[in-house]
Amino acid sequence: MRTFQDMRGEEALTYGVSLLCRSTLAGEDPAIGGLLRMFLSLLERDLPAAVRAYHDVTALLIKSQARRVSGDLWVDYLLHLAVHGEYPFARMAAAGRVEEALQVHFKEELSLLGALSRLRSQDVARFTREAQQALSLRPHTGKDAISAAATALWGGNSAPSRPREEEPEPPAPSPFSRAPFAFTPWHYGEPGLPDSFAADEALEEVYLRLLSAGDWGDLAQDLYNFFASYGTGPFLAHRAFRLEEGRLLPLPAAALAPLVPTSLYEGERVALMENTIRFMRGEKAQNGLLYGGRGTGKTAHVLTLLHELPEARLVLVSRGASPQALRALLERLQGQPLRFLVLLDDGAEKDLYSLSALVCGGRLQPENVLFYATAQEALAPPLFTLRLAFPYPSLSDFTRLVRELVEAAGLRPDPQAIHAACVDYQVDARDRLTFQGAEMLAEAYK
Repeated sequence: MRTFQDMRGEEALTYGVSLLCRSTLAGEDPAIGGLLRMFLSLLERDLPAAVRAYHDVTALLIKSQARRVSGDLWVDYLLHLAVHGEYPFARMAAAGRVEEALQVHFKEELSLLGALSRLRSQDVARFTREAQQALSLRPHTGKDAISAAATALWGGNSAPSRPREEEPEPPAPSPFSRAPFAFTPWHYGEPGLPDSFAADEALEEVYLRLLSAGDWGDLAQDLYNFFASYGTGPFLAHRAFRLEEGRLLPLPAAALAPLVPTSLYEGERVALMENTIRFMRGEKAQNGLLYGGRGTGKTAHVLTLLHELPEARLVLVSRGASPQALRALLERLQGQPLRFLVLLDDGAEKDLYSLSALVCGGRLQPENVLFYATAQEALAPPLFTLRLAFPYPSLSDFTRLVRELVEAAGLRPDPQAIHAACVDYQVDARDRLTFQGAEMLAEAYK
Protein backbone atom coordinates (compact mmCIF):
# COMPACT_ATOMS: atom_id res chain seq x y z
CA MET A 1 0.00 0.00 0.00
CA ARG A 2 1.39 3.40 -0.99
CA THR A 3 1.63 6.07 1.70
CA PHE A 4 1.96 9.85 1.80
CA GLN A 5 5.72 9.45 2.07
CA ASP A 6 5.84 7.70 -1.33
CA MET A 7 4.08 10.52 -3.21
CA ARG A 8 4.96 14.01 -4.30
CA GLY A 9 2.89 16.95 -3.14
CA GLU A 10 0.01 17.26 -5.59
CA GLU A 11 -0.48 13.50 -5.91
CA ALA A 12 -0.42 13.06 -2.13
CA LEU A 13 -2.84 15.93 -1.59
CA THR A 14 -5.27 14.53 -4.16
CA TYR A 15 -4.97 11.13 -2.49
CA GLY A 16 -5.66 12.68 0.92
CA VAL A 17 -8.72 14.56 -0.36
CA SER A 18 -10.11 11.35 -1.87
CA LEU A 19 -9.71 9.55 1.47
CA LEU A 20 -11.37 12.35 3.41
CA CYS A 21 -14.26 12.72 0.97
CA ARG A 22 -15.03 9.01 1.38
CA SER A 23 -14.94 9.21 5.17
CA THR A 24 -18.27 9.87 6.87
CA LEU A 25 -16.35 11.58 9.68
CA ALA A 26 -15.15 14.43 7.45
CA GLY A 27 -18.40 16.35 7.82
CA GLU A 28 -18.77 15.68 11.55
CA ASP A 29 -15.37 15.52 13.21
CA PRO A 30 -13.65 18.95 13.49
CA ALA A 31 -10.10 17.63 13.18
CA ILE A 32 -10.91 15.48 10.13
CA GLY A 33 -12.77 18.41 8.57
CA GLY A 34 -9.84 20.73 9.30
CA LEU A 35 -7.45 18.35 7.56
CA LEU A 36 -9.69 18.37 4.48
CA ARG A 37 -9.61 22.21 4.43
CA MET A 38 -5.83 22.10 4.70
CA PHE A 39 -5.45 19.70 1.75
CA LEU A 40 -7.83 21.72 -0.42
CA SER A 41 -6.05 24.98 0.44
CA LEU A 42 -2.69 23.49 -0.55
CA LEU A 43 -4.11 22.27 -3.85
CA GLU A 44 -5.40 25.81 -4.49
CA ARG A 45 -1.97 27.23 -3.50
CA ASP A 46 -3.62 29.23 -0.69
CA LEU A 47 -0.69 28.73 1.67
CA PRO A 48 -1.81 31.00 4.55
CA ALA A 49 -5.18 29.23 4.71
CA ALA A 50 -3.45 25.83 4.60
CA VAL A 51 -1.04 26.70 7.41
CA ARG A 52 -3.87 28.16 9.47
CA ALA A 53 -5.90 24.97 9.00
CA TYR A 54 -2.91 22.85 10.03
CA HIS A 55 -2.47 24.72 13.30
CA ASP A 56 -6.21 24.66 13.96
CA VAL A 57 -6.07 20.87 13.58
CA THR A 58 -3.00 20.69 15.84
CA ALA A 59 -4.80 22.69 18.54
CA LEU A 60 -7.75 20.28 18.36
CA LEU A 61 -5.41 17.29 18.67
CA ILE A 62 -3.77 18.77 21.76
CA LYS A 63 -7.08 19.62 23.42
CA SER A 64 -8.77 16.33 22.54
CA GLN A 65 -9.34 13.52 25.03
CA ALA A 66 -7.40 11.10 22.84
CA ARG A 67 -5.08 8.94 24.91
CA ARG A 68 -1.35 9.54 24.41
CA VAL A 69 -0.15 6.10 23.34
CA SER A 70 1.58 6.20 19.94
CA GLY A 71 4.01 9.11 20.25
CA ASP A 72 2.16 11.08 17.53
CA LEU A 73 -0.82 13.37 18.18
CA TRP A 74 -2.49 12.60 14.84
CA VAL A 75 -2.15 8.83 15.20
CA ASP A 76 -3.44 9.04 18.79
CA TYR A 77 -6.49 10.90 17.56
CA LEU A 78 -7.32 8.31 14.90
CA LEU A 79 -6.77 5.46 17.37
CA HIS A 80 -9.23 7.22 19.70
CA LEU A 81 -11.83 7.45 16.94
CA ALA A 82 -11.38 3.78 16.02
CA VAL A 83 -11.23 2.25 19.50
CA HIS A 84 -12.88 4.67 21.95
CA GLY A 85 -15.62 6.21 19.82
CA GLU A 86 -19.19 5.17 20.67
CA TYR A 87 -20.37 4.90 17.07
CA PRO A 88 -23.07 2.49 15.76
CA PHE A 89 -20.69 -0.41 15.04
CA ALA A 90 -19.19 -0.27 18.55
CA ARG A 91 -22.64 -0.16 20.18
CA MET A 92 -23.82 -3.02 17.97
CA ALA A 93 -20.86 -5.18 18.98
CA ALA A 94 -21.18 -4.31 22.69
CA ALA A 95 -24.83 -5.39 22.58
CA GLY A 96 -23.90 -8.66 20.84
CA ARG A 97 -25.86 -7.88 17.68
CA VAL A 98 -24.76 -8.42 14.07
CA GLU A 99 -25.82 -6.11 11.22
CA GLU A 100 -24.05 -6.76 7.94
CA ALA A 101 -24.48 -3.22 6.62
CA LEU A 102 -22.79 -1.73 9.70
CA GLN A 103 -19.96 -4.24 9.46
CA VAL A 104 -19.25 -3.41 5.81
CA HIS A 105 -19.39 0.34 6.47
CA PHE A 106 -17.15 0.11 9.54
CA LYS A 107 -14.52 -1.93 7.70
CA GLU A 108 -14.37 0.73 4.99
CA GLU A 109 -14.19 3.56 7.53
CA LEU A 110 -11.47 1.75 9.45
CA SER A 111 -9.40 1.34 6.28
CA LEU A 112 -9.68 5.08 5.62
CA LEU A 113 -8.56 5.94 9.14
CA GLY A 114 -5.61 3.58 8.80
CA ALA A 115 -4.52 5.20 5.54
CA LEU A 116 -4.83 8.68 7.07
CA SER A 117 -2.83 7.57 10.12
CA ARG A 118 0.28 7.38 7.92
CA LEU A 119 0.29 11.15 7.44
CA ARG A 120 3.03 12.95 9.38
CA SER A 121 3.57 16.62 10.15
CA GLN A 122 6.81 16.43 8.14
CA ASP A 123 4.73 15.46 5.10
CA VAL A 124 2.59 18.58 5.48
CA ALA A 125 5.73 20.72 5.66
CA ARG A 126 7.05 19.05 2.48
CA PHE A 127 3.77 19.58 0.63
CA THR A 128 3.87 23.27 1.59
CA ARG A 129 7.45 23.70 0.35
CA GLU A 130 6.50 22.11 -2.96
CA ALA A 131 3.51 24.44 -3.23
CA GLN A 132 5.82 27.40 -2.54
CA GLN A 133 8.12 26.29 -5.33
CA ALA A 134 5.17 26.07 -7.71
CA LEU A 135 4.15 29.59 -6.74
CA SER A 136 7.62 30.94 -7.45
CA LEU A 137 7.40 29.54 -11.00
CA ARG A 138 3.86 30.80 -11.69
CA PRO A 139 3.82 32.99 -14.85
CA HIS A 140 2.94 36.68 -14.65
CA THR A 141 -0.84 37.10 -14.76
CA GLY A 142 -0.97 40.72 -16.03
CA LYS A 143 -2.69 41.80 -19.28
CA ASP A 144 -1.62 40.01 -22.42
CA ALA A 145 -0.88 41.81 -25.72
CA ILE A 146 -4.42 41.52 -27.12
CA SER A 147 -6.16 42.88 -24.03
CA ALA A 148 -3.59 45.70 -23.76
CA ALA A 149 -4.17 46.72 -27.40
CA ALA A 150 -7.95 46.67 -26.97
CA THR A 151 -7.72 48.90 -23.92
CA ALA A 152 -5.53 51.41 -25.77
CA LEU A 153 -7.84 51.63 -28.80
CA TRP A 154 -10.95 52.16 -26.69
CA GLY A 155 -9.08 55.00 -25.00
CA GLY A 156 -8.18 56.67 -28.31
CA ASN A 157 -4.49 55.84 -28.10
CA SER A 158 -2.36 53.89 -30.46
CA ALA A 159 -1.89 50.27 -29.77
CA PRO A 160 1.34 49.41 -28.02
CA SER A 161 3.79 47.40 -29.95
CA ARG A 162 3.64 43.72 -29.30
CA PRO A 163 6.61 42.46 -27.33
CA ARG A 164 8.94 40.19 -29.16
CA GLU A 165 8.20 36.52 -28.53
CA GLU A 166 11.85 35.81 -27.84
CA GLU A 167 11.75 38.20 -24.87
CA PRO A 168 8.84 37.05 -22.63
CA GLU A 169 8.02 38.96 -19.49
CA PRO A 170 9.72 37.52 -16.40
CA PRO A 171 7.37 35.75 -13.97
CA ALA A 172 6.18 37.73 -10.98
CA PRO A 173 6.92 35.78 -7.79
CA SER A 174 4.08 35.22 -5.34
CA PRO A 175 4.46 37.09 -2.03
CA PHE A 176 4.13 33.70 -0.28
CA SER A 177 6.70 31.84 -2.34
CA ARG A 178 9.36 32.42 0.28
CA ALA A 179 7.26 32.94 3.43
CA PRO A 180 8.89 31.28 6.47
CA PHE A 181 6.00 28.96 7.32
CA ALA A 182 6.58 26.73 10.38
CA PHE A 183 4.68 23.66 11.58
CA THR A 184 4.29 22.52 15.19
CA PRO A 185 5.27 18.82 15.04
CA TRP A 186 2.77 16.12 15.90
CA HIS A 187 5.44 13.73 17.15
CA TYR A 188 6.05 14.03 20.91
CA GLY A 189 7.73 10.87 22.20
CA GLU A 190 7.82 7.09 22.27
CA PRO A 191 4.80 4.73 22.27
CA GLY A 192 3.55 3.54 25.65
CA LEU A 193 0.72 3.58 28.19
CA PRO A 194 1.38 6.56 30.47
CA ASP A 195 -1.89 6.21 32.40
CA SER A 196 -4.08 3.36 33.62
CA PHE A 197 -7.35 2.28 32.00
CA ALA A 198 -9.72 -0.42 33.23
CA ALA A 199 -9.34 -2.50 30.03
CA ASP A 200 -5.62 -1.87 29.53
CA GLU A 201 -4.60 -5.48 29.03
CA ALA A 202 -6.86 -5.79 26.00
CA LEU A 203 -6.44 -2.18 24.88
CA GLU A 204 -2.68 -2.49 24.58
CA GLU A 205 -3.08 -5.47 22.26
CA VAL A 206 -5.61 -3.58 20.11
CA TYR A 207 -3.33 -0.52 19.82
CA LEU A 208 -0.36 -2.66 18.80
CA ARG A 209 -2.36 -4.56 16.18
CA LEU A 210 -3.65 -1.37 14.58
CA LEU A 211 -0.25 0.32 14.59
CA SER A 212 1.38 -2.66 12.89
CA ALA A 213 -1.44 -3.47 10.43
CA GLY A 214 -1.05 -2.77 6.73
CA ASP A 215 -4.80 -2.14 6.50
CA TRP A 216 -6.81 -1.24 9.60
CA GLY A 217 -9.91 -2.62 7.89
CA ASP A 218 -8.52 -6.14 8.26
CA LEU A 219 -9.02 -5.77 12.03
CA ALA A 220 -12.75 -5.02 11.91
CA GLN A 221 -13.64 -8.45 13.35
CA ASP A 222 -10.98 -8.07 16.05
CA LEU A 223 -12.57 -4.81 17.14
CA TYR A 224 -16.03 -6.40 17.09
CA ASN A 225 -14.78 -9.08 19.50
CA PHE A 226 -13.09 -6.42 21.64
CA PHE A 227 -16.25 -4.31 22.02
CA ALA A 228 -18.33 -7.44 22.63
CA SER A 229 -16.07 -8.37 25.57
CA TYR A 230 -14.99 -5.06 27.12
CA GLY A 231 -17.67 -2.53 26.22
CA THR A 232 -17.32 0.90 24.69
CA GLY A 233 -16.38 4.49 25.45
CA PRO A 234 -15.89 5.43 29.10
CA PHE A 235 -16.34 1.84 30.30
CA LEU A 236 -12.97 1.00 28.75
CA ALA A 237 -11.27 3.60 30.93
CA HIS A 238 -13.11 3.64 34.27
CA ARG A 239 -14.84 1.21 36.63
CA ALA A 240 -16.84 3.61 38.80
CA PHE A 241 -19.04 6.52 37.75
CA ARG A 242 -21.52 9.01 39.13
CA LEU A 243 -24.66 10.06 37.29
CA GLU A 244 -24.80 13.86 37.15
CA GLU A 245 -27.47 15.66 35.12
CA GLY A 246 -27.81 12.65 32.87
CA ARG A 247 -24.04 12.36 32.24
CA LEU A 248 -21.72 9.59 33.39
CA LEU A 249 -18.64 11.07 35.08
CA PRO A 250 -15.81 9.00 36.61
CA LEU A 251 -15.73 8.80 40.39
CA PRO A 252 -12.52 10.21 41.91
CA ALA A 253 -10.05 7.62 43.15
CA ALA A 254 -10.34 8.95 46.71
CA ALA A 255 -13.95 7.74 46.85
CA LEU A 256 -12.88 4.16 46.15
CA ALA A 257 -10.49 3.55 49.05
CA PRO A 258 -10.85 -0.07 50.22
CA LEU A 259 -12.29 -0.76 53.66
CA VAL A 260 -10.31 -2.65 56.26
CA PRO A 261 -12.27 -5.81 57.20
CA THR A 262 -13.42 -5.54 60.82
CA SER A 263 -15.73 -7.41 63.14
CA LEU A 264 -18.23 -4.53 63.05
CA TYR A 265 -20.90 -5.21 60.40
CA GLU A 266 -19.07 -8.43 59.44
CA GLY A 267 -22.32 -10.30 58.84
CA GLU A 268 -23.64 -7.50 56.63
CA ARG A 269 -20.36 -7.31 54.71
CA VAL A 270 -20.34 -11.07 54.04
CA ALA A 271 -24.00 -11.08 52.94
CA LEU A 272 -23.35 -8.14 50.60
CA MET A 273 -20.31 -9.80 49.07
CA GLU A 274 -21.97 -13.20 48.59
CA ASN A 275 -25.01 -11.61 46.95
CA THR A 276 -22.80 -9.61 44.57
CA ILE A 277 -20.70 -12.65 43.67
CA ARG A 278 -23.87 -14.51 42.70
CA PHE A 279 -24.81 -11.60 40.46
CA MET A 280 -21.36 -11.51 38.83
CA ARG A 281 -21.67 -15.24 38.10
CA GLY A 282 -25.01 -14.71 36.41
CA GLU A 283 -26.89 -16.44 39.22
CA LYS A 284 -29.99 -15.17 41.00
CA ALA A 285 -29.20 -12.20 43.27
CA GLN A 286 -31.32 -9.76 45.25
CA ASN A 287 -31.44 -6.01 45.00
CA GLY A 288 -30.27 -4.74 48.38
CA LEU A 289 -31.15 -1.90 50.75
CA LEU A 290 -28.50 -0.88 53.30
CA TYR A 291 -30.12 1.20 56.03
CA GLY A 292 -28.80 2.94 59.12
CA GLY A 293 -27.63 6.30 60.42
CA ARG A 294 -25.24 8.65 58.68
CA GLY A 295 -21.59 7.72 58.84
CA THR A 296 -22.12 4.01 59.51
CA GLY A 297 -20.27 3.04 56.28
CA LYS A 298 -23.19 1.93 54.10
CA THR A 299 -21.97 3.58 50.90
CA ALA A 300 -18.34 2.65 51.59
CA HIS A 301 -19.27 -1.02 51.95
CA VAL A 302 -20.80 -1.02 48.46
CA LEU A 303 -17.94 0.92 46.88
CA THR A 304 -15.34 -1.43 48.34
CA LEU A 305 -16.91 -4.32 46.38
CA LEU A 306 -14.95 -3.07 43.35
CA HIS A 307 -11.69 -4.00 45.06
CA GLU A 308 -12.84 -7.58 45.54
CA LEU A 309 -14.54 -7.96 42.15
CA PRO A 310 -12.36 -6.43 39.42
CA GLU A 311 -14.82 -7.27 36.63
CA ALA A 312 -17.63 -5.24 38.21
CA ARG A 313 -18.59 -1.69 37.24
CA LEU A 314 -20.49 0.74 39.47
CA VAL A 315 -22.68 3.79 38.92
CA LEU A 316 -23.47 6.06 41.89
CA VAL A 317 -26.83 7.81 41.60
CA SER A 318 -27.50 10.64 44.03
CA ARG A 319 -30.82 11.48 45.66
CA GLY A 320 -33.40 13.11 43.40
CA ALA A 321 -32.32 11.69 40.02
CA SER A 322 -35.16 11.99 37.52
CA PRO A 323 -36.94 8.90 36.16
CA GLN A 324 -35.93 10.00 32.64
CA ALA A 325 -32.23 10.05 33.59
CA LEU A 326 -32.52 6.63 35.25
CA ARG A 327 -34.33 5.16 32.26
CA ALA A 328 -31.65 6.48 29.89
CA LEU A 329 -28.94 5.10 32.19
CA LEU A 330 -30.46 1.62 32.26
CA GLU A 331 -30.86 1.58 28.49
CA ARG A 332 -27.19 2.50 28.10
CA LEU A 333 -25.98 -0.10 30.59
CA GLN A 334 -28.16 -2.79 29.04
CA GLY A 335 -26.26 -2.32 25.77
CA GLN A 336 -22.91 -3.19 27.38
CA PRO A 337 -21.36 -6.65 27.92
CA LEU A 338 -20.29 -5.70 31.48
CA ARG A 339 -22.12 -6.19 34.79
CA PHE A 340 -23.08 -3.09 36.75
CA LEU A 341 -23.91 -2.22 40.35
CA VAL A 342 -26.21 0.80 40.41
CA LEU A 343 -26.12 2.44 43.84
CA LEU A 344 -28.86 4.91 44.81
CA ASP A 345 -27.03 6.76 47.53
CA ASP A 346 -28.95 8.23 50.49
CA GLY A 347 -32.19 7.61 48.65
CA ALA A 348 -35.39 9.22 49.81
CA GLU A 349 -38.47 7.03 50.07
CA LYS A 350 -39.93 8.47 46.86
CA ASP A 351 -36.67 7.75 44.99
CA LEU A 352 -36.75 4.07 45.91
CA TYR A 353 -40.42 3.63 45.12
CA SER A 354 -39.98 5.55 41.86
CA LEU A 355 -37.22 3.16 40.80
CA SER A 356 -39.37 0.19 41.76
CA ALA A 357 -42.15 1.53 39.57
CA LEU A 358 -39.72 2.25 36.71
CA VAL A 359 -38.55 -1.36 36.49
CA CYS A 360 -41.93 -2.80 37.56
CA GLY A 361 -40.61 -4.43 40.71
CA GLY A 362 -37.68 -5.98 38.88
CA ARG A 363 -39.50 -7.52 35.90
CA LEU A 364 -37.95 -4.98 33.50
CA GLN A 365 -34.59 -4.84 35.26
CA PRO A 366 -31.68 -5.46 32.85
CA GLU A 367 -29.97 -8.78 33.48
CA ASN A 368 -26.57 -7.08 33.79
CA VAL A 369 -27.70 -4.57 36.46
CA LEU A 370 -27.99 -5.08 40.22
CA PHE A 371 -29.47 -2.34 42.40
CA TYR A 372 -28.21 -1.32 45.81
CA ALA A 373 -29.55 1.61 47.81
CA THR A 374 -28.65 3.33 51.07
CA ALA A 375 -31.16 5.00 53.35
CA GLN A 376 -31.42 6.10 56.95
CA GLU A 377 -34.68 4.27 57.54
CA ALA A 378 -35.78 0.66 57.02
CA LEU A 379 -37.94 1.36 53.99
CA ALA A 380 -39.71 -1.47 52.19
CA PRO A 381 -40.01 -0.79 48.46
CA PRO A 382 -40.80 -4.03 46.63
CA LEU A 383 -37.68 -3.87 44.43
CA PHE A 384 -35.28 -4.34 47.36
CA THR A 385 -35.69 -7.76 48.92
CA LEU A 386 -32.29 -7.94 50.64
CA ARG A 387 -32.17 -5.60 53.63
CA LEU A 388 -29.01 -5.07 55.68
CA ALA A 389 -29.01 -3.02 58.89
CA PHE A 390 -26.07 -0.77 59.86
CA PRO A 391 -26.88 0.42 63.42
CA TYR A 392 -24.75 2.89 65.33
CA PRO A 393 -22.05 1.05 67.33
CA SER A 394 -22.00 1.03 71.13
CA LEU A 395 -18.97 2.43 72.94
CA SER A 396 -17.48 -1.06 73.36
CA ASP A 397 -18.03 -1.86 69.66
CA PHE A 398 -16.58 1.51 68.70
CA THR A 399 -13.49 0.93 70.85
CA ARG A 400 -12.96 -2.52 69.36
CA LEU A 401 -13.36 -1.06 65.86
CA VAL A 402 -10.70 1.60 66.44
CA ARG A 403 -8.34 -1.01 67.84
CA GLU A 404 -8.84 -3.30 64.81
CA LEU A 405 -8.20 -0.41 62.42
CA VAL A 406 -4.96 0.46 64.19
CA GLU A 407 -3.85 -3.19 64.22
CA ALA A 408 -4.59 -3.47 60.50
CA ALA A 409 -1.98 -0.75 59.95
CA GLY A 410 0.66 -2.98 61.57
CA LEU A 411 0.72 -1.18 64.92
CA ARG A 412 0.25 -2.57 68.43
CA PRO A 413 -2.29 -0.31 70.14
CA ASP A 414 -2.42 0.46 73.85
CA PRO A 415 -5.91 -0.76 74.89
CA GLN A 416 -6.22 1.78 77.72
CA ALA A 417 -5.12 4.65 75.50
CA ILE A 418 -7.58 3.58 72.79
CA HIS A 419 -10.44 3.34 75.31
CA ALA A 420 -9.64 6.75 76.76
CA ALA A 421 -9.47 8.30 73.31
CA CYS A 422 -12.85 6.79 72.39
CA VAL A 423 -14.50 8.10 75.56
CA ASP A 424 -13.06 11.55 74.94
CA TYR A 425 -14.24 11.40 71.32
CA GLN A 426 -17.78 10.49 72.44
CA VAL A 427 -17.85 13.40 74.86
CA ASP A 428 -16.42 15.87 72.35
CA ALA A 429 -18.57 14.72 69.44
CA ARG A 430 -21.80 14.87 71.48
CA ASP A 431 -23.32 12.70 68.81
CA ARG A 432 -23.66 9.11 67.75
CA LEU A 433 -20.55 6.99 67.36
CA THR A 434 -20.00 6.07 63.69
CA PHE A 435 -17.82 3.97 61.43
CA GLN A 436 -16.39 7.15 59.89
CA GLY A 437 -15.60 8.50 63.35
CA ALA A 438 -13.66 5.33 64.18
CA GLU A 439 -11.61 5.69 61.00
CA MET A 440 -10.79 9.30 61.87
CA LEU A 441 -9.79 8.36 65.43
CA ALA A 442 -7.63 5.46 64.25
CA GLU A 443 -5.87 7.71 61.76
CA ALA A 444 -5.20 10.28 64.47
CA TYR A 445 -3.84 7.57 66.79
CA LYS A 446 -1.51 6.26 64.06
